[in-house]
Amino acid sequence: MGPGHFGIAFAAKPAAPKVPLWVLLVASEALDLLCFGFVTIGIEKVGASQTDLSWGVTVLVPASIPWSHGLFMSAIWSAVAGGIAYLVFRERRTSAVVGLVVFSHWILDFIVHLPDLPLLFDGSPKVGLGLWAIGAGVVISGILEIALLAGGVVLYVKKRTPRKGKGKGSDHPHQG
Repeated sequence: MGPGHFGIAFAAKPAAPKVPLWVLLVASEALDLLCFGFVTIGIEKVGASQTDLSWGVTVLVPASIPWSHGLFMSAIWSAVAGGIAYLVFRERRTSAVVGLVVFSHWILDFIVHLPDLPLLFDGSPKVGLGLWAIGAGVVISGILEIALLAGGVVLYVKKRTPRKGKGKGSDHPHQG
């Protein structure tokens, strides 16, 4: 869970104006919320890790998170979220945006995680670029997370704020 995921939700809001922002924020964290639930009921196991700013993240106990963070299941959860959004909002574009926000979580995790994200289920190849595990990678990923959040909020605010001269009736200056 990180602020970068929320940045994606903020950035996606203008593309799905019918969807409340809180729905997109939840969608951006859906995989982590599923992971929490699956760990709680014993379906998944998270890894214990150690963080050192000079050496990155060291995983001491491997994680088993195929149901929430596997590439295949992430695509399934994204399709489910998109399907639910379609049932609620009756709009293909809106459902696609919600599904893509859910899937964006896997993409961002792929960048920072060690290779602990299974392609399918346990026993399948695991992937991850491991930004957290390289020297200053924890610091770099923190900066990227904040930049994603800031960029998303800026896009969200920019699209919500009416521009000067673009208000009601501005297209017809000689209205009577």
